[in-house]
Amino acid sequence: MKVGVFVDRDGVMNALVPRPVSGDLESPLDPEQVVLMPGAAAALRRLRKAGYVIVQVSNQPAVALGDATMEQIEHVQTRFLELLDSAGAALDAFRRCPHHPDSVVPALRCACECRKPAPGMLLDAAADLGIDLHASWMIGDIDTDILAGAAAGCRTILIENPASRQRRTGEARPDAVVKDLPAAVELVISSDQLEPEPR
Repeated sequence: MKVGVFVDRDGVMNALVPRPVSGDLESPLDPEQVVLMPGAAAALRRLRKAGYVIVQVSNQPAVALGDATMEQIEHVQTRFLELLDSAGAALDAFRRCPHHPDSVVPALRCACECRKPAPGMLLDAAADLGIDLHASWMIGDIDTDILAGAAAGCRTILIENPASRQRRTGEARPDAVVKDLPAAVELVISSDQLEPEPR
């Protein structure tokens, strides 16, 4: 079985951006807005070099809420993956949940098993990629990331991104709290170091 690192996208690997009217910091809806967080690509390269399977798990309800088209969402994801690939930090897989219980699109209005805090995206990726969930990690910047990781049986790391502070209530109980993705990766790798074999 492989060891995975499940990583939220927005606010962890790429920057949140303000909505035009409200000013609320949310996922980018335009490919031109996609900017990798400082140190994110290098952190992902370090995980890859250490042998981890890296999987993006991301709630993406903008279409369900009427804020974007599916084409816009696809263009944003494509741009994000292009930036990672050009930095030598490609993901092994990604999972996205388009649903929302208050969706204006009937087909996307449901209480699904994939929308975090439910663990469905992690369970699905683990089954497809042969990942040992109990040996793996979930890294995110809001409560639902941590709750999903814990529900899947993973160890969890919360990134205290100031831009997403309003979406952290203290409900979640992560195994560790750090300032950014490089710090999270340092913790993952240092925690998983095997004891040297006896001489």
